[in-house]
Amino acid sequence: MARKARQLEHMLSRRSLLLGGVQVGLTSALVGRLFYLQAIESNRYEDLSKRNRFDYQVVPPSRGRIFDIQGRLLAGNAEAYALNIVPSYTSDLYKSLQTLASLIALSPATIARLMELAENQASFLPLTIRDDLNQREVARVAVRGPELPGVSFDRVEKRIYPQGLLTGHLTGYVGRVSEDDLAAGRALPELAHLYNGKSGVERTFEPNLRGTMGQERVLVNAFGRPIKRTIETAAVAGDDMHLTIDINLQSYAMSILQRGRNKPISMDSAKVKRALAQDPELAASNDGLVFEDAVGRIVPPEAGSVIVIDVESGALKALVSAPVFDPNILSGRVRHDDWQVLVKHPRTPLLDRSIKGQYAPGSVFKMVVALAALEAGIIDTGTHFSCPGHRDLGDARFHCWKRHGHGQVNILDALEQSCDVFFYEVALKVGIEDIADMAKRFGIGQITDIMLPDEKPGLMPTKRWKQNTVGEQWTLGETVVASIGQGYVLTTPLQLAVMTARLAKGREITPHLMDGGNAKTASDLGISEASLSIVRRGMQAVVSGRYGTANQSQLDLAGIKMAGKTGTVQVRRITAEERARGITKNINRPWKFRDHALFVGYAPVEKPKYAIAVVVEHGGSGSVQAAPIARDVMTYLFEQDI
Repeated sequence: MARKARQLEHMLSRRSLLLGGVQVGLTSALVGRLFYLQAIESNRYEDLSKRNRFDYQVVPPSRGRIFDIQGRLLAGNAEAYALNIVPSYTSDLYKSLQTLASLIALSPATIARLMELAENQASFLPLTIRDDLNQREVARVAVRGPELPGVSFDRVEKRIYPQGLLTGHLTGYVGRVSEDDLAAGRALPELAHLYNGKSGVERTFEPNLRGTMGQERVLVNAFGRPIKRTIETAAVAGDDMHLTIDINLQSYAMSILQRGRNKPISMDSAKVKRALAQDPELAASNDGLVFEDAVGRIVPPEAGSVIVIDVESGALKALVSAPVFDPNILSGRVRHDDWQVLVKHPRTPLLDRSIKGQYAPGSVFKMVVALAALEAGIIDTGTHFSCPGHRDLGDARFHCWKRHGHGQVNILDALEQSCDVFFYEVALKVGIEDIADMAKRFGIGQITDIMLPDEKPGLMPTKRWKQNTVGEQWTLGETVVASIGQGYVLTTPLQLAVMTARLAKGREITPHLMDGGNAKTASDLGISEASLSIVRRGMQAVVSGRYGTANQSQLDLAGIKMAGKTGTVQVRRITAEERARGITKNINRPWKFRDHALFVGYAPVEKPKYAIAVVVEHGGSGSVQAAPIARDVMTYLFEQDI
């Protein structure tokens, strides 16, 4: 019995010792863990503790909207959702992002970028994974919420452009803030995670449109999900912008320009499908719209520009550039495929031809030369020159567009029939310096400053300019070529519209794009009314005269007549051999070798209200291609009483 009692006592002692050891081990582990949490991990959990209480976040302002003159929306905001993740609330950020990639569109490059951002910022700061989720994507992620600690959603605004293709160049678009934007002051560092204007009105008026940020206090739980939000400082919405553009006129002018003199044809027709399959350039440049030309070929929309300006105020009513692009596909997250389509497009849709396209003005420049000669007293309406079809100067021969010439012509005849030789003679007597001085008064070679970014200045050459730029002396032959708006002379379509408005009004009309914004008092051009009257009479004869180069484009409106001037600009030199065997018609040449077609005009002739400039890039003849577009747009203007 005693032996059994000792065995029992021994067993109980061992058990007590084992139990004591377990207790000591547990106590040590607990103390160690408490030491680890309180001493080693104290900073981390202090951050998390603060995070469990509240955090301050920037409240982005609502971006200002853009409207046309009638209050129709050109750029606005729509609701979208941002997906965020707080790295400190997830045990494996990369694994969480991979899980999200199985639920929504999330590229490996985006995941790599987010991982890099996470390494370079505090772990308790949220990362924005995507800021353009739709409701279906939100639902997919929300269902898997328990598996994704630290993930949350925010309602955000997405920039939209309801007019799409019509306003791509005009409104521009918004995109992610870049280092260049921050360096140039086009974005605020505290809003660098948002979007800013990249082109057009969106870029020029970025400070007005973006508004003022606010601040909110966000209460979050241990999983990093917001529980309560409190506005500390309300965000102030950006300013709305009202443009002088009429979007209905913009739409009509765009459609007329794109069609040109061609016939619409369905994309579904067998002929179109065959043409697209056989012609890679056509397939890359059709923009979902094709036409049939005069010889039955399938062609893409025409390229160029149409600009309408109010002669009294300088307000721009239409500012069209084609080809076009849809700003909606560039706003926010740009798909690689969409970008590649635009940059590889054969006709450069991202180029705003209205302010960045620089073209030789051709014969529409002849009014400037005429005014320089009239004001200098070198010619009057009684001055005649003989046009045999060419003018020899030394060893060079300069041709008139009419092979056998116009005979005896004065200034009115020369404008009506666009006689080149008359202006050769005049320019040689006036000189390039006086021509350049007159061109400057009409805005040629000068930025108009309508507050759209990257406007090009064009070029009005002088002797000094050539010496400084080319390092050579100016020649008389260059004066001859400049007299018909070719050679070094370059203008933008906007400059041509301004020139025409000033001709019509006789004053320094300054174009503007903002409604009620920067209209300026029209100062005097310093040109006599007698000289202006002669040039205007010549422009009226261009459209209404028997031999006028645009007499097939008269307005069919009671009591309203248009004055104007056609221009056809060579893009390559015609050799003597080509002239001898006969110049190939524009329509039979490859597109890039065709002449540019131009027309400028104003109406009504008695009391001008609107001026217009049309450039059809590689369109051919100004009288055949550009003048009818101007006629149709002017007709629409007066019929709609815009």
